[in-house]
Amino acid sequence: MSFKAIEYITRKKAGMSILCNTIAKGLEAQAKNTAYWKDRTSNARQGISGGTNGGNGNYNIYLEHGVDYGTILEEGSKPHTINPKNGKYLYWKGAAHPVRQVHHPGTKGFKAFEKVLQGNKAMVKAAVIKYWSD
Repeated sequence: MSFKAIEYITRKKAGMSILCNTIAKGLEAQAKNTAYWKDRTSNARQGISGGTNGGNGNYNIYLEHGVDYGTILEEGSKPHTINPKNGKYLYWKGAAHPVRQVHHPGTKGFKAFEKVLQGNKAMVKAAVIKYWSD
């Protein structure tokens, strides 16, 4: 019986994609459970997805938002002015009267993805080391 190193390494490389995808799906589930913004429609939470890309020894594990305002949830926004798109005034339920513009103070980001990724860095490293050490 002989040990075929090239065949072994080729199989391990192929399995890395599966390992990374499994880790990414675990991080996705954790991000969905620990994101602590207030859900109104739950589209942002449902739109969180994790995955992997790359190959040939260079793999990336990622988390991403499926909504256009995901970056604002993660990073926050700077102070800005909101102007009406249709008509001259803005009005919303609960407002005392219509206004021409709103000076929004900005928002602080929740950093949900950053916390999940930083909190699991050691686990990802240990999983990859274990995978290659058997």
